Amino acid sequence: MKKNSLIPALTGVLLIMTVFLAVATYASIQFSRKSRRIQSDASDMNNRKLVMDLLAKEAYAYSQTNPSINPILISVGLNPAQAAPAAKPPTR
Repeated sequence: MKKNSLIPALTGVLLIMTVFLAVATYASIQFSRKSRRIQSDASDMNNRKLVMDLLAKEAYAYSQTNPSINPILISVGLNPAQAAPAAKPPTR
């Protein structure tokens, strides 16, 4: 009886494809987890930025009624109207 060599070759190809798909699936799952974690971190940073912007606006509005906070605002650069004047360019 004649042996058919096509069956072991196809079995080998099937085994290689199965291993490749298992590795690709694992990599895809890991990439998706990392992507969700990065998106969550970015969302947290955006929320913190919004809160800090709101706090800065409230501090600036408070400085309109109580100027004693102005040195703090100037030190962090939130009150440009009263910041130190820029140096004059040298004249020839």
